[in-house]
Amino acid sequence: MDRRTLLAGILALVAANPALGRASSINLPTLRPTDFSPVVTGLEQAEGIAVAPDGRLFLSDARCALAIRELNGELRRIGQPIAPAGVAIDPQGRAIVANVGLLKNRPGPLQRVDPRTGAVETLVAELDGRTLIHTNCPTVARDGTIYCTHSSWGPAANIGTTIPAGFVFSVAPDGSAKIVARNLRGANGCCLDQHEHYLYVVLTAEGRICRFRRRHDGSLGLREDYGPVLGTVVPNQTVAEIRKLPADARATLGYCDGIAFDREGNLWVTLPFSNRLVALTPGGRLVDIVRDPEGSRISMPTNLAWNRAGDLFVACRGAGTIVRAHVYA
Repeated sequence: MDRRTLLAGILALVAANPALGRASSINLPTLRPTDFSPVVTGLEQAEGIAVAPDGRLFLSDARCALAIRELNGELRRIGQPIAPAGVAIDPQGRAIVANVGLLKNRPGPLQRVDPRTGAVETLVAELDGRTLIHTNCPTVARDGTIYCTHSSWGPAANIGTTIPAGFVFSVAPDGSAKIVARNLRGANGCCLDQHEHYLYVVLTAEGRICRFRRRHDGSLGLREDYGPVLGTVVPNQTVAEIRKLPADARATLGYCDGIAFDREGNLWVTLPFSNRLVALTPGGRLVDIVRDPEGSRISMPTNLAWNRAGDLFVACRGAGTIVRAHVYA
């Protein structure tokens, strides 16, 4: 093979997977708990977070369908709650809200909330003839296609479930919904990369991230594991068992929750039971970002999001807070 043919092949490969075109040794910051400061306090069961283009924070709060931190710092609550979890924002500025109804022995549909009118509507309540009970985290493509995880059929406390009952479903712009990925252990957070070539999905029970190639029709290709296992996971380990562990054992756990890409293409990940944030570089290298064993600022981190100024926002369920750190200039 001559050099010209080889170079053409390499360029084609990089075009198909932009992450390969970046160095895997991108410098990532090491943060301290004190780098984070609270911007929202007093939330109940803080879970989801999304940053609107104008800088407002769309949040989950057990007291409403959607909470919004306005630019003046005030918190506005909209609608009656089910069991709000992950939050995303669609191209029209509406919130897409998942609900873990399983925690309250009730259905867990995917909803849409219009912050302008206060209207709350159900997008998907059942699939394949079965009522949804554990929708967890949505994300929205630029064309309006929604992807959302459904973690399990229960019990919710089995964090290390060995039953691959989780799945991902899509909602097309015309409102039609279908399952696009199945047989996942604890499907949780999800997000798209900058170019929307892949959907990335957290597999909490496996302690790792996987991804699926997006097709033109919105369907997904086969599962690909992305990066290493993030720490210790134990088959069928429950929340009660985890809470009984000593602090040094919890610090090594790999049960992950929320994910979001930074502007450099690094995938940031929350690990709630170890009060830790990590990142995966475009080359798949695992980098520790911050550990907070005492939970002084990072207390059971669930989800995270970025604004355009390079600020990282983290939802902390343990403290009912949203904390912020300025990461990139």
